[in-house]
Amino acid sequence: MALAGVATPASAVAVSSAPRAAPQVLQASQLHPQLAIPGDVIDVTLRTGQTRVVLVGPATPPVIANAVPGTFTFSFAQKSGTTAINVRDIGILDGNDSLIRPVKFDDGTTSFILKAGQRRTVKITTFMASGTGTLRWAPLNHYVVDWQFVQETD
Repeated sequence: MALAGVATPASAVAVSSAPRAAPQVLQASQLHPQLAIPGDVIDVTLRTGQTRVVLVGPATPPVIANAVPGTFTFSFAQKSGTTAINVRDIGILDGNDSLIRPVKFDDGTTSFILKAGQRRTVKITTFMASGTGTLRWAPLNHYVVDWQFVQETD
């Protein structure tokens, strides 16, 4: 599957969606991107530093519709160096394979910088078609993680 014209590299590692006792910690970088599911802990190494990120979601309201709002929650923890987090580095393919480019985080910001020891949680809410989708994070214009998710409605 391609997102924003970039194909998922063959080196991306598929992750089972089977329940786990504890979340696994995956290592990702520009040279070794990861395929993950919401709830996985990802340690992303960039040339500027190392950031731990956990994605949860999408959370959806209990409605039946072709497109519903889904909220993704990102929890970032800077382990070393600095990392610029920019909403433009995030792309979403929904259940209809429509590309969604968020323009801001739910708190109204578009970017922030994390320094060693800092943490920040942000959310993105967007309308999406139900079904299986992918959320991609590509800091510094290089893909590092694809999260596979399911947008379900009741």
